Amino acid sequence: LDFVARGIFDCYGSSKKAKSKTYFPYATADQTRSLFEQSGRIEVCIPGLTASRPDIVQLLLEMQHFGSRGYTWLPEFMELTNENKHQRLTPQIRREIKELRISGGGASISLGQGASISVGRGASISIGGAVIRGGQSFDVNRPPHVEGGVVEVITWVSFHFESNDQPVLPFLESAQKGISDIVKELSSK
Repeated sequence: LDFVARGIFDCYGSSKKAKSKTYFPYATADQTRSLFEQSGRIEVCIPGLTASRPDIVQLLLEMQHFGSRGYTWLPEFMELTNENKHQRLTPQIRREIKELRISGGGASISLGQGASISVGRGASISIGGAVIRGGQSFDVNRPPHVEGGVVEVITWVSFHFESNDQPVLPFLESAQKGISDIVKELSSK
């Protein structure tokens, strides 16, 4: 994003400073459109753009978290980027969620953490070709005895950024797509 900002400055910006530093202008999560515009952040980050290309300024406004492009990930992404470039690498927290899956004959049932099933004596549950006989209660930590089926306890693992509790992969996938869209759109101007 900073490279695209530099490219925009090289084409449309101007500065009295011999070497102007340019950055991609972004609004912090607590800034409204009005506060962001009042801050003059776009002009600070890409000097001279306001006078030469007001259309690009408007486009940059629409690319903010409050804009029409839906880039709600942008402020958190920029905070993580700045933290990782200038302060420290953001620790990640490992999270595990267990799922109990019982299947047989093309049918299956899944239970997540916190869910349980009790089968009374004399009753049974049929899942495709699998049968769970009565007299047992089961959950992800206590799988049932099943006849003619498959019982799996699956542990789903995800990692979350410590600083914002965002799940790493979905967050980075969203940011990568958004950055690609931003670069394409601004490069076409």
